Amino acid sequence: MKTLSYAIILLICLCSLTSPAQTANNTWAVKFSNGIVYRYQPNINNLTGKGWEYSNSIILHGMEKVYNDVPDSAQYLNYIQAYVDAYVNSSGVISPTITTSTATLDKAHPGLCCLFLYEKTGLLKYKTAATFLRNIFVGASATYPKTAVGGIFWHKNNGSYNDIILIDGMYMLHPFLVKYGSMFNDNDAIDTAVNQVLYVYNQLYDPTKHLIKHAWNPTKTQSWADPVTGNSSEVWSRGMGWFTMALVDMLKYLPASHPRRGELLTALANLAIGIQTYQDPATGLWYQVVDRGTSLTNNYLETSGSSMFVYALKTAADSGWISSTYLSVAQQAWDYLKDVTHAKIDIYPSDGYPRINGFAPAMSVQTSAANYVQAAYQPVSVPGTTHPHGYAGILMAASVMEFPLLGVLPVNFLNVSAVQNDNSVQVLWENGDDSQVDYYTIEKGINGKDFTAAGTVQSNQSAKYQWVDSNYLDKTTVYYRIKAVSLNGTITYSSVMIIKSRPANTVAWVQVAPNPVKNRLVNVILNKLYTGSYSISIMTADGAMVTKKQVMVAGMSQIIESIKLPALNKGVYYLVVQGNDNDYKTSNKIFIN
Repeated sequence: MKTLSYAIILLICLCSLTSPAQTANNTWAVKFSNGIVYRYQPNINNLTGKGWEYSNSIILHGMEKVYNDVPDSAQYLNYIQAYVDAYVNSSGVISPTITTSTATLDKAHPGLCCLFLYEKTGLLKYKTAATFLRNIFVGASATYPKTAVGGIFWHKNNGSYNDIILIDGMYMLHPFLVKYGSMFNDNDAIDTAVNQVLYVYNQLYDPTKHLIKHAWNPTKTQSWADPVTGNSSEVWSRGMGWFTMALVDMLKYLPASHPRRGELLTALANLAIGIQTYQDPATGLWYQVVDRGTSLTNNYLETSGSSMFVYALKTAADSGWISSTYLSVAQQAWDYLKDVTHAKIDIYPSDGYPRINGFAPAMSVQTSAANYVQAAYQPVSVPGTTHPHGYAGILMAASVMEFPLLGVLPVNFLNVSAVQNDNSVQVLWENGDDSQVDYYTIEKGINGKDFTAAGTVQSNQSAKYQWVDSNYLDKTTVYYRIKAVSLNGTITYSSVMIIKSRPANTVAWVQVAPNPVKNRLVNVILNKLYTGSYSISIMTADGAMVTKKQVMVAGMSQIIESIKLPALNKGVYYLVVQGNDNDYKTSNKIFIN
């Protein structure tokens, strides 16, 4: 095991004299998550009764972020899975069936739970369900209605939301599309999300206040729509909270090379200015109607939007997308929220778990500022209501303000893959910074859910590791994942990798011909891969992309793909073929003379 330097030990000792040790169990993130699991059984729909819809999945998405920080808490994974499995069968079919006429942006949000479960279990049914949701909105067969101007998805397709765009909806669908696109090399999904979010931002952004209005009606038929712009008049706390969270969650998965990434960063930076400007100086929170303050009768400090601003600012500042000076803005709000003397968080006496108070109930666009704070929309608390928004906001804020725990750097798994070589499997991974990782355990299973330890690799701070499973038996589907154990015993898991079973006497392989390459033409032979989409990449020895191509493979056949290379220097390059299901990856050296 590693030893800590004397200086680090001294620092830890000094910290322990001044404050109690921070553990996962005494965080609000874990306390709220445990309370939700306790209160609402057999799954979160027992709270809302909304079925396959965002009201349920926004809570689970917050719990997912807690799970990512406390990955050994299997109850959170099981709880998320219990909800999704209540609606998604073993073939990945969502029931009740969602059609274009019954679809809404709100019904797309549970797709994030599907992507999370696919990452953690590798079970294909979750990808199938996510792909079904993606296809409602993106692709040649997508017919979901859009505005005639701008081509923006209506919030709902139920007759009462025709040509109505809410900034809430940018959170319900668009981060899902970007994450889906990142996971499965789907540029159409990414571009659709980015283009729509930026169009809505440019339409509704108020550059004088650095805030964004709640809604847009391009046909100007709604009573709240400005007769010239079609925009609504007010800045609603939670609506703007949804939108800023959408920006940071999209940026997490958006490729660094995306041509419009800079515009998203600019939008985020502009809104951060407005968030800071209209922060209540006494409490650090934000008002229900953000820019009206106490000048609006019955306006109140609203906790769900405030929590979302905390999440967005902290995530953005930690990621280097906005100035680190915004960390103090987030911290002031969080300090007020978590202080039980202010009664925004307190303990519900009937079960001993915490509740969040002071958040707006569900609402749509209002015709005036006064209507946003009318009696029906005064703040409420949980439990005792069917409003999940308070839970979602506090979980999002807690997931970034309380983790990583003091002195523990996050494990960042990179380029995790499992490659079959005859009767063995090579598991490879990288870690961006494993200075506080003690060792890695490679775990193995046959169902994507239950795993046992198969091997251990000691951390050596090389950042690149490999392990070979010599006991792999061909024709067997096996799931692998990597458990990183830090110096203080905390655990982080990688995504799940799959090696699929294959019929007898069928060996998958990839070959380049000719090699060395002649006349800049690369012929790639793909032999007996599974049916699906694969990416073929040509890369330099230091990992820079030269060219990339997507191909479809009909299972167990052999195909030849020809790729014309640009003019390149002589030397060694690499051909990387990877399945979009992450169930196949291989790398071959190629030579250019």
